[in-house]
Amino acid sequence: MKALLIGKNLFMLMLVVSLLGGCAASNSNTSEDAGKKNGKETIEFVYWAAAGGEEKGFNDLVSKFESENPDIKVKKSQVPPPNQGDYYTKIQTRMGGDDAPDVFRVQYQKIGEFSSQGALMDLTDVVGKDKENYNPSLLTAVTYKNKIYGLPHHTDTLAVFYNKTFLDKLNIKAPDNLKDAWTWDQLLDVAKKIEDKKLAPNGIAANISASSAYRTLPFFFENGASLLTKDLKKANVNTPEATETLAFLQKMYKNYMSKGNSMKGADDPNMLFTSGNAGLFITGNWMIPLFEKDMKDEWGVTYMPVKDSAASDLGGNGLAVPANSKHSKAAKKFIAFMGEKENMKTFVEEGLFLPSRTDVKGPFEYQIKDPKMMNLFIEQSQTVPVDLAKTVTIPEFSKVNQALGDSFEALYTQNASPEKTAKELEEKINSILK
Repeated sequence: MKALLIGKNLFMLMLVVSLLGGCAASNSNTSEDAGKKNGKETIEFVYWAAAGGEEKGFNDLVSKFESENPDIKVKKSQVPPPNQGDYYTKIQTRMGGDDAPDVFRVQYQKIGEFSSQGALMDLTDVVGKDKENYNPSLLTAVTYKNKIYGLPHHTDTLAVFYNKTFLDKLNIKAPDNLKDAWTWDQLLDVAKKIEDKKLAPNGIAANISASSAYRTLPFFFENGASLLTKDLKKANVNTPEATETLAFLQKMYKNYMSKGNSMKGADDPNMLFTSGNAGLFITGNWMIPLFEKDMKDEWGVTYMPVKDSAASDLGGNGLAVPANSKHSKAAKKFIAFMGEKENMKTFVEEGLFLPSRTDVKGPFEYQIKDPKMMNLFIEQSQTVPVDLAKTVTIPEFSKVNQALGDSFEALYTQNASPEKTAKELEEKINSILK
């Protein structure tokens, strides 16, 4: 993940000027009236959406919102996702130039950057009244200094997909409940058997790249390690537990993964798995439609491996309102609507996500062959440690994640020792957090 924020001081200056301008507009009775046409107030919603269910989910809910709120029009501005462009840079430029959208989609890993700079509207009065009904890790992700700055809209998480044919030939049954999840050693043993029997050239593939290096963090927490200290002020990587985790991941890469499946490698891990060139695949529930299309019934899924405990990745996205939105009341009404139980259930069903509210219950009508399969991901999402959520939502996390990706690339492709990697990564992170 590249650090996408423009210079902090410049952004703060632009934002302050914008907020002062917004106050002046409010005093002249123009702020909430601006954008009204034919008696309707228009709010702009900026978001990205994968074609298919996710896009349909947004379209259906916007139509429903407008039907229930005939005095509000939602202008949908769909743009490329963050990993395909300069999504956040454009959002920040608009906010600094007094042209902020009213609601925008935001990754949990980015909310801390915005909220720490005073760039987001406090949504505690909207989300806080139902806070006991949200997954604690996701609520933590949108909270800064005890105030809530985003709606935890949905989540997704990692698991281990497998080639059914390969495991059948090895007479291996994948675990079907969390308490029986493979251990680290068992995962590597399955990968070794796949390669030894020449079923595939690679035992494992992983959907973890430099921009998503944070997807390695579940392995740290499974082993009693962490990236940061409890107070989030210093690195905590140069420890026996973290070093052991680095050694395990290095072993997994060197012995059982394609050399092009490194943090900055050119291999497409999705293709490795769907083409039969990898027997196991660490990735998320969002890949299910591709597997159904390209592999038919030749795949299955099981839980993330465990060591001392279970853990998984903090995935998904939230919705936020810029502090200088000109239509804050209508924007908050839209946020509240998107967070309602029935509407959240609709979105996660259509987009193939997991609900962030724990009181959104099934049965879910997911548009896949076996909708019950998603229960595994719902259960796995409950294993995301709160401290992991706190780590990936600190204001400096973009830079921390970049350092993490660089360190793993050296660990994988330059044969750096786990001990040296732990020491150097700790120094890099401490330099960032100063």
